[in-house]
Amino acid sequence: MTERKRRSGGSKARRAIRQSTEKKAIVYPGLEGGQYKPLSDSDIQKIHKTALDVLENIGIGDPIPEILNHT
Repeated sequence: MTERKRRSGGSKARRAIRQSTEKKAIVYPGLEGGQYKPLSDSDIQKIHKTALDVLENIGIGDPIPEILNHT
């Protein structure tokens, strides 16, 4: 009789591999966190003004009736 080759893998094997691997730190030692800087108020105002300029000068293709009636 010939021996059958066992299938490798499966959820049990994947779980064992995940549990045996070393956990890596999200922030490595020596690195400072908190580098994210949101937009300043002046940056937000610049974006808003530019968006309004684009709408005024280029417009919207196929505007909805509420927009047409607003002016």
